[in-house]
Amino acid sequence: MDGTGDREPLVEVENVSKLFGTSQGVVDTLLGREPRPVRAVDDVSFTIERGDIVGIAGESGCGKTTLGKLLVKLYEPTEGTIRFDGTDVTSMSTGEESEFRKRVQMIFQDPFESLNPRMSVFDTVAEPLKINGIVGDYEERRERVREVLDDVGLAPADVYLDAFPDELSGGERQRVAIARALVVDPEFVVCDEPVSMLDVSIRAGVLNLMKELQEQYDLTYLFISHDLSLIRYMCDRAGIMYLGNMVERGPTGDVVDDPKHPYTEALFDAVPDVELGADRRRANATGEVPSPRDPPPGCRYNPRCAKVIPPEDWAGSQESFRRAHQFKLKLRRGDVEPESVGPDSPEPARALLERGLTLDVPEEFQTGTEVESGGHRVSLRELDLPAAARDALLEAAEVALEGEPDAAADDLERVVTTVCETDYPDPRTVATREVACHRYDGEGHGADGDSGVDRAAPVDPVASED
Repeated sequence: MDGTGDREPLVEVENVSKLFGTSQGVVDTLLGREPRPVRAVDDVSFTIERGDIVGIAGESGCGKTTLGKLLVKLYEPTEGTIRFDGTDVTSMSTGEESEFRKRVQMIFQDPFESLNPRMSVFDTVAEPLKINGIVGDYEERRERVREVLDDVGLAPADVYLDAFPDELSGGERQRVAIARALVVDPEFVVCDEPVSMLDVSIRAGVLNLMKELQEQYDLTYLFISHDLSLIRYMCDRAGIMYLGNMVERGPTGDVVDDPKHPYTEALFDAVPDVELGADRRRANATGEVPSPRDPPPGCRYNPRCAKVIPPEDWAGSQESFRRAHQFKLKLRRGDVEPESVGPDSPEPARALLERGLTLDVPEEFQTGTEVESGGHRVSLRELDLPAAARDALLEAAEVALEGEPDAAADDLERVVTTVCETDYPDPRTVATREVACHRYDGEGHGADGDSGVDRAAPVDPVASED
């Protein structure tokens, strides 16, 4: 993925977006509103070189499976260009598309669903040969199926040819799915969570098989997975996706050991580590992933980011700015509740603010008051807030108490503002990778003087659970 350039590019993705629900539905028509499409993939660019094993990782719903389906032409991009071996896949002739189908294949996540229960192993694996007109004679097809079944570890092949999926184990089914993809001798294979439905005990065998097949068949792989340990074990290069965006990409070892984007850091912090045990540092991320129908402005990660950037004239700590930023977002969402302040409170605005400045984060990132109160309040005395910001926050809390949270948020805009919320971060070069984050200036220097953090290497990934 955007490697050294020593090899020729096989797949080139340029500013690709995929939107679902772009047409106006019945409800939209009745209410007279514009459709709100889901931005499943949003302005993604990268290159896969011939012979690479590339991984795409991220939380469920980040768009990685949609991206994989775009690359094999199961979906058409809404915007942008995808080129395979120099040819734009969106403008292929019938003959070019037929050839493309032979050269590009996909292995799906669930072998219990992707195999037709009414088709034998032979019929399943031979079907691509018939569809693509590669081997016309029945005996030739049967021999080719035998060869590929042997290659994927289903030997002797004659034992499996006439079996049906319900007679096979999960690992055997996935090997059949791999054989179906390889029978046409493709060049590029997209693997969508290829072992996530398999028992932990057999995952290593299937992954090692896929490594061997890559050399034997001269394949280029794209692995899609939420399992970060799988990405590390299998892939030369990796990309991290969040809410349809590619936020970081580069050599897998560098992305894992020294993540540069705050989301990548949080993603790897969230992976259980047996060696660290209770000392493991948990992910310092706030709240849930926003809706892809209504993604946040600027950096998609800014509402959850632990390192959201204060304005240049901010005189307090970055942590206090993060809390002020969160309070403003809570006002916008209607999550600041005036009724939570008791009628006998001597300072209702302060009480509301101290509730609103709390963060939904693991205990090690909370203040002493937050820990004591069970996360319900934080003391203003514990925060390094500039006087002007503190006064603006208290005034906003008073406006919210009057039932006008949007007006309160508007009032805060003059003090609590961040480039992370106003500007979309274009990818910039940081060390060995591309990072879409305002903390870096494009020369590999952090905006806050931080060039990255050292991470402990995760446990041997092959046998780890999801």
